[in-house]
Amino acid sequence: MKRRNPARLRAIEARLSRETTIWLATTRHDGRPHLVPVWYVWLEGKIYLSTGTDTQKYLNMYRNQSVSLALPDTQNVIVIEGEAHAANRETTTILADYFYNKYEWDFRYDETTQWRLIEITPYKILAWGDGYDQDGTRVL
Repeated sequence: MKRRNPARLRAIEARLSRETTIWLATTRHDGRPHLVPVWYVWLEGKIYLSTGTDTQKYLNMYRNQSVSLALPDTQNVIVIEGEAHAANRETTTILADYFYNKYEWDFRYDETTQWRLIEITPYKILAWGDGYDQDGTRVL
């Protein structure tokens, strides 16, 4: 097994920290895909997003926790596969500050819907076009 490149991992994490939008793919109950751009926060190896409980993506993740995510750049690609779960209360409190600092938005006080913080744990990260292609596409 090839050793992971620490410089590449740091570059990917830095990029995930600064990007503002990521594409989220979920699966409907009948197997059809659902793809939407979302705001997110990358923190300590996980992706967090907030979504209303009345949205298609929330309903899809409630039924099937497997998700895929991708940054919008098609030249310097990062694709993530992971598992989504509702975050606990303590995590929600901590992440609300991160969302406010990044987007000037606090989902806890947004009364347009009932918001839930979703925690996504990556189990696979693919990347290419990042200057490390000689290391292969699988990063995690």
